[in-house]
Amino acid sequence: MASGQRLFLLSIVTLKTLGLVIENTFTTPKIEHIYLLNFADVWQYVVDINQYGLDLSGITTLTFEVKACHDATIIMSNSDDGNSSKPIYQFIIGGWGNKKSAIQRRRDYSLTPGTYQTFEFDTLGLCQCAEYRPFWISTTNGVLMIGKGFIIGTNVVAEWTDPNPFTVRRIGIYTNIWRTGVWKVQIEVVNNLYDGHFSRCTTNYKAVLNILISNNNTSLSDCVVLCDMLLSCIGFNYHKQSCELVALSPGVVRNIPMKQEEGWKFYSKCYRYNGACLWCYF
Repeated sequence: MASGQRLFLLSIVTLKTLGLVIENTFTTPKIEHIYLLNFADVWQYVVDINQYGLDLSGITTLTFEVKACHDATIIMSNSDDGNSSKPIYQFIIGGWGNKKSAIQRRRDYSLTPGTYQTFEFDTLGLCQCAEYRPFWISTTNGVLMIGKGFIIGTNVVAEWTDPNPFTVRRIGIYTNIWRTGVWKVQIEVVNNLYDGHFSRCTTNYKAVLNILISNNNTSLSDCVVLCDMLLSCIGFNYHKQSCELVALSPGVVRNIPMKQEEGWKFYSKCYRYNGACLWCYF
């Protein structure tokens, strides 16, 4: 996994969620004044967060922190490959000299009148050059919102309802008008992204995590089945019919601690993470 990524344990866990959030840290470079309604291929200017995260198809909310002087901008696209001809939502936080924010919708890249809409909101001083500020955005049920803080649905500063909403499949970020930004973007890891496979991440190392079950005289296939049945199991250590099912501890996890043990192997559950196994990146 890329440097700067962390994991958070959510306080609420349902049957369909693993209860984890990946936090990726990104830096958006200085670029010229990019305006969604004037630039057809806007994706060439953004940092694509899909390249570091899970399959984001169908995502409706996003929480993040950003340190930027103004114009912290999020793009949500209907395209899963960055095709600028597909519908796009754009959320601008602290635009117009950190005086306003905006929600925009673009139907395609023709840039012709009637294919785009802009809704502006007075939000003086939302961004801060030297301080991380937390925000959330939502497109749930076609209601597009920007809010302050980490609790979705609270402290709403901008809201517009799209009568023809689309499914979000890709997300990009940038900071406009020659400003850099540092972002901490959080993406939930849900259990239904588990693809039913395991991958061997290490040889002669074992993961030092909470042990859910420790069994002797267990075949490798039986160890796989046991972990597969437990939502909290993220993988297992295995050596000569010794099986240890492991889980993450509550709190912040910055890596998967490993201990060198001759003959032991750590196997990870595979989630849809760019075709690879999430925990093998730590």
